[in-house]
Amino acid sequence: MDFIREWGAVIWALILTAFNVIQLLLAKTYARREALESITMAVEILENKVNSLPSQAEQHRLQLEMSDLRGELHALREQLKPVHNLANLLLEERLKR
Repeated sequence: MDFIREWGAVIWALILTAFNVIQLLLAKTYARREALESITMAVEILENKVNSLPSQAEQHRLQLEMSDLRGELHALREQLKPVHNLANLLLEERLKR
């Protein structure tokens, strides 16, 4: 009984120190629940963004449509050249007057 009275505080301090060391090691080893939940939410947000992206087939269709549109724009440019020349001639005629 005298042993417990004499060394009780030291034994209690050693037990608490050991508990704190174990707790510290566990905190370094395992992630906190809040950190894990925030990472889980970030992953879910990224998954939603990826799911909303167009599929490969849709991207291919868009690329084909853009190629067709580019061809149509080149054809339109060729058709507008005479109109542009005519507008320049009319402008020169106006400026001469």
